Amino acid sequence: MNDRPKRHLAVLAVLMAAVFVFLAVTGCAALRRPAPPEQVPGAPPGARQALPTDPRESAQLADKLAKEAADTPGVNRATVVLAGTTVYLGLNIDDEMERERTEAVKQDAGRRVQKAEPRIERVMVTTDVDTVTRLENIAEGIRRGEPVSAFTRELGEIDRRATPVTE
Repeated sequence: MNDRPKRHLAVLAVLMAAVFVFLAVTGCAALRRPAPPEQVPGAPPGARQALPTDPRESAQLADKLAKEAADTPGVNRATVVLAGTTVYLGLNIDDEMERERTEAVKQDAGRRVQKAEPRIERVMVTTDVDTVTRLENIAEGIRRGEPVSAFTRELGEIDRRATPVTE
């Protein structure tokens, strides 16, 4: 009768070992997932696919989006800065435009930009002359080869002042 408890302990030990091996193998599978994309300055948390970071490709896309925004009635000129999946859109509009009309133009231009590029998650629009000038200076710096991250603080300030485009 002494062999029976030893046999139960041996079976229990084998079962526990099997469970341990099973958990070790399946538990490690979760660690094999690809790492999430690196957070880009100006991008909202959990951003999926970032806009291009190569200066030439980024400049081409920024020009394309600026032209799209400039085609909005009431817009004289547009400036675009890309950061992660966020577009900062500076609009030069007629000085005499009424405030209600200005807000409608900002929303229209922002929506046009969003439709032109599906990777965009957020468009921040401004018509403030000083802020548009800052965006133009940032865009010029990026064209010279400076990384977007060099302008993180300045884009953060613009982010607080600009109007998000809502759908």
